[in-house]
Amino acid sequence: MKHLFECAVRFDDLDSYGHVNNVTLADYLQEARIDFVHRHLADPSAPHERAVVAHQAIEYLRAIPHLTAPVAIELSVARVGSSSYHLAYEVRDGETLLATATTAMVAYDVDAAAARPLTDRERAVLERFIG
Repeated sequence: MKHLFECAVRFDDLDSYGHVNNVTLADYLQEARIDFVHRHLADPSAPHERAVVAHQAIEYLRAIPHLTAPVAIELSVARVGSSSYHLAYEVRDGETLLATATTAMVAYDVDAAAARPLTDRERAVLERFIG
């Protein structure tokens, strides 16, 4: 299963070349990741249980121009470990693949300021999105 996030391309996202700036694409991925977490992964009864980005890689395949329709970001889970997980993204304009990316996330205990094991609930949710 994949999580779909539609992200508007805003005029302010464009650089001097008239396409979405490379750093802005990382923001789009963050928006998709936050949407995924809030809709599926976050547990309101455990606000101290979060995750932090450990690594991110983006492959830019085509320039993203200013579009009137949002770009589609498909997010899936590539790997689930004991205290980390990897997310995979495909950024599309219709059928056109614009970029692919991966993010390594580490489960994090805010109160302890340290990595923590994934909970059984988190693992179950993440495994539903393995693609």
